[in-house]
This record gives sequence, C-alpha cells and structure tokens, in this order.
Amino acid sequence: MRIKKYILLIIVSTTVLACEKMEDIQLSETIFIEDLYAPGLPVYSEWGYNTFGAYIDRKAFVSTNYDLPAKIIVNDDILHLILRGRMGIEDVDLKFSIKGYSPATNFDLTELDNTTINLKEAGHSVTLKIGNETNVMQLIEGELIIKRVQRLYVDSELSRTIMSGYFNFKTFFGNEPIAVSYGRFDLGIGYENFYNY
Repeated sequence: MRIKKYILLIIVSTTVLACEKMEDIQLSETIFIEDLYAPGLPVYSEWGYNTFGAYIDRKAFVSTNYDLPAKIIVNDDILHLILRGRMGIEDVDLKFSIKGYSPATNFDLTELDNTTINLKEAGHSVTLKIGNETNVMQLIEGELIIKRVQRLYVDSELSRTIMSGYFNFKTFFGNEPIAVSYGRFDLGIGYENFYNY
C-alpha cells in the first residue's frame, strides 16, 4: 500500500511540473491574428501574443514562429528594444535605442507604461538591418509609443511583463526615403529575452 502511494505521489508531482513547464512554453509562443484593416500585420493587442508588425513602405515586416520576436538589452542608461522577424524571405532586425531608461529587471519595465518617445530626440536612435545591410537611421520623424506595460501573474506568481504599443518613422535607407508605418507590438518579456549588464 505504501509503494502505491509513493508511485501515485511521483506521478502527481511529475504531472504538476510538466504542466508548469508547458505553461511557460505556451506563454512564450507567438500567436498571430491578422488585422483585417492592415493585411499581413497582426492585430494590435495587449495580451502578450509575442507578435509585432509594421509596413516598410508597402512590405509587411512581422514576427515569426521561428525567431524570438523581441529582446530587451539594458546597458548603463540605454534600453535597446530589438524586434527580429522577416519581410518576405529577408531577415530583418529593428532596434530602438532609448537613453534614460535602465530597468533592473523585466518587471521594472512598468515605469514605461503610457510613454511616448520622440525618436528624433538626442540620445535615441533606430537601427535597421535588412538581410546583411545594417544602417543607423537618419530619421526625418518618428515615435515609439509604449501604450501599456503590465505584469502577468500566473497562479499568483509573477511570471513576465507584457509590453504593448505602436511605432512609426520616416527615414532614409540606401539614400532613398522610406516610411515604417502602422507599427504595433505585443510582447511578453521574461527571463529568456531580458538582459541587463
């Protein structure tokens, strides 16, 4: 009888641990729901769908199921938000570097809730990499709107931070003006994609 209870305890413990690990994996998955009014882009949401998208001129640049869609890297007092995805068959990285923000953990990102950042202000920059060509953008105009930052609790435990908002800017790429428009993001930021060093 004692052996049966022991085996039952092992099975229950393994099931609970497996469910917890599965939940963590599910929270980091990308859920893409297409915006009917902006074909090719995800709808704007604040649920931690781990998606982003924007038009680069008329081409959709979006997150994928293959790449980690976002990383936040904090160095000194500069926060770097890196969006990694694809535009057609090309790999694209878009990096916003924002001076004056240095959260110690992903949960401290809530200080950015309801913040609008003028990307042309001193200390801010945008870098765009399409394929193998990387350029620090010479901006004509642009803004990054961090509309909502919220902490996600799972079973009363702090799990990750959800950061949602919009972006757009006009710039030059290859000596030609381009517009990055209808940008939106809904990102789950946790252990695997937040770095402060």
